[in-house]
Amino acid sequence: MRKIKKVVFEYRWFLSFWFLINLLQAKFTNLHYDEAYYWLYSKVLSWGYFDHPPMIAISSKIGDMLSHTTLGLRTIPVIIGVFVIAAIIFLIDDNKNKSNVFLYIISFPLITTHIAGFLSLPDALLCFFFVFFLIFYKKYLRDDSVTLVLALSITIACMIYSKYHAFIILLFVFLANFKLVFKKSFWLIFSLTILLLTPHIIWQIKNDYPSFIYHLDTRASGFNLNNLFEFIIGQIVLAGPLSGILVIYLTIKYRAQDTFEKTLKYIAIGFYLFFIFYCINGRVEAHWTSVSTIALIIISYKQVKNISLTDKFFKYLIYPSIFLIFCARIVLVGNNFSEELSLKKNFMNMDNWSNELDSIAKGNDILFTNKYQNVSIYSYSKNKLYPSALKTGTRFSQIDLFKMDSIYDGKKVFALDFGNDIFWKSKNGSEHCGSFINDYYSYTGVEIENSSLSYSKSTVDLEFDLINKSSKSRFLNYDENQKLKLTCYLGSKKNEFYLFEICDKNEILSKESVKISIKLKDFNPSDNDRINLELSSNGLRVFNQKVGFFID
Repeated sequence: MRKIKKVVFEYRWFLSFWFLINLLQAKFTNLHYDEAYYWLYSKVLSWGYFDHPPMIAISSKIGDMLSHTTLGLRTIPVIIGVFVIAAIIFLIDDNKNKSNVFLYIISFPLITTHIAGFLSLPDALLCFFFVFFLIFYKKYLRDDSVTLVLALSITIACMIYSKYHAFIILLFVFLANFKLVFKKSFWLIFSLTILLLTPHIIWQIKNDYPSFIYHLDTRASGFNLNNLFEFIIGQIVLAGPLSGILVIYLTIKYRAQDTFEKTLKYIAIGFYLFFIFYCINGRVEAHWTSVSTIALIIISYKQVKNISLTDKFFKYLIYPSIFLIFCARIVLVGNNFSEELSLKKNFMNMDNWSNELDSIAKGNDILFTNKYQNVSIYSYSKNKLYPSALKTGTRFSQIDLFKMDSIYDGKKVFALDFGNDIFWKSKNGSEHCGSFINDYYSYTGVEIENSSLSYSKSTVDLEFDLINKSSKSRFLNYDENQKLKLTCYLGSKKNEFYLFEICDKNEILSKESVKISIKLKDFNPSDNDRINLELSSNGLRVFNQKVGFFID
């Protein structure tokens, strides 16, 4: 602790400058739609969410309690960003070149130095707990005291509670040091971490593992060469706009002097290899490697300070990189540049957009049907959680778990991005369409349970219980447009059924369950195939489930 305090004291002016820069950026940069989405989490605190663990919800809740403004929401990331910089400086451990160390760190565009340094994102929280994990782990390799066992258990649990990418970190920590399994303290850390994660594990079980299904299955889109190309180019840029290739090369070339340095190298390079392999499965977002950039900085700096051309390296690569990054940060500020710029298109003036939408809706309630971003932006602007019913085929998100649209039953609503009655181009350049639904009817709460599929002699039999978990009776055929439909997908083939046509009743009472059996046509499944079952009404998704086969 004394050494960390010494770093903070010696770099106090650098750290104060950085805190002020990020504070101003947080105040004057419009909110990113993902920040608004994570703010939705904070309105319904839970031990888990559809696509992320709960730490970001806690951070957003605290910030929003301080002030429902962009600065309020970003308060925690701005504060912890300073601690991350200090921790990286501590781990680099170079007291002779203070300015070089600081400038080298901020030449990397991502992690908590720049983008995640003032945005309310899970990556910022993961980076924060990761740097302290590294500090504790370095000490643990020399002394596995009870204090360090507790500290590591807590930081590991907090990393996982921040973002699931923590599992990748732990994978490469283990690969770099197999001998951990022979230490009793390792198993104590493992047990304590599992204990701390128990509430989240229980949440996943109760909700049928939505996060794992989403990350390991739903996001899979198959191999695309462009995904691989974009990932490689993106990582070079994020390792330094001008110095990226050299920085990555120096990291690969570096010979680790001890187990800790070996761990850093495994994490830095391992993340690249992991996500290059993941590109086979689908698209990889550039910032997914943000946490490994910390290891990249520490390892590559050890090489940079030893090369004979250090001064020229900084003069021709590091300084220009910092200049370019600050130019990008200036572009993000306020509304001084066109919001149609690719760099700014996700940083919206949310109040303006929401007010435009209000005028289009003409005082009617608004139902969001396309993209989690739109309902997040509008809800944040109004400081209230609003209902949505997403169209079939749209990306699954936490919005699917909120299930609030039944409060619009019987009301006239304006459905955004649904139908073609109205076309609207907002001032920020986004284009929308929409229609009015005069008598909205929700099927929220109608779900499928106990589903089973069997395949014998070219026939597929589907059986399931249709359950109404809502507090209201539901009519399977409400009107010409709003009737409950079941669609069964197997690859590109599908079977569609209106449930009122195959059920012996039209009304399902609250909490009632109805057994349904269907024969599916033109499906030729294999042992590994699963059928996707989707309930929908008027093109809006109600429920989704995947079912495996039992093949005779």
